[in-house]
Amino acid sequence: MEDLEKRKQAYGICGECNEPGTGEDWCQPCNAKRFKNNFKNWTSGNKDIDEFIQQSQLNAVYYKKYLEWMPFENFKDITYITRGGFGKIYSAEWPEGYIDSWDIENQKWKRYSRKAALKSLDNSSCISAEFLNEIKTHLQIYLWDVIQCYGITQDPNTKDYMKVLFRIL
Repeated sequence: MEDLEKRKQAYGICGECNEPGTGEDWCQPCNAKRFKNNFKNWTSGNKDIDEFIQQSQLNAVYYKKYLEWMPFENFKDITYITRGGFGKIYSAEWPEGYIDSWDIENQKWKRYSRKAALKSLDNSSCISAEFLNEIKTHLQIYLWDVIQCYGITQDPNTKDYMKVLFRIL
């Protein structure tokens, strides 16, 4: 009971289920249902990646704790920046942007467009556990000084998978 009261004081009450929120403008049970209802509308084409992303969405207690599959064509003005860390890094415009919260009135996700960094992993067309573990680490150790990972995409030309990251510059 004490935990519910703390959450109520910290995050308020969800406007849909009337339970305490789990994060700022976030209700894990309600958002998990929304994400789950949308599973049929997307796929990366890779079962392991799909399940990995789906688990992050079902368990997200606030907006920086979930991942999305993002089709490569959702990014604009993709520019090569440099090579390093077993892959290439690109800058891109991301008009759709990341999910921040649920807009109850309009019944849709509130999204914020932004610039993103796309970091590829060389020869990753066959996804590795190492790549997924690196992304999982981003979710588990979220701190203000750790670059946020929003999700995964795939370069249609090289077939390499890419992390979609917060772009600092």
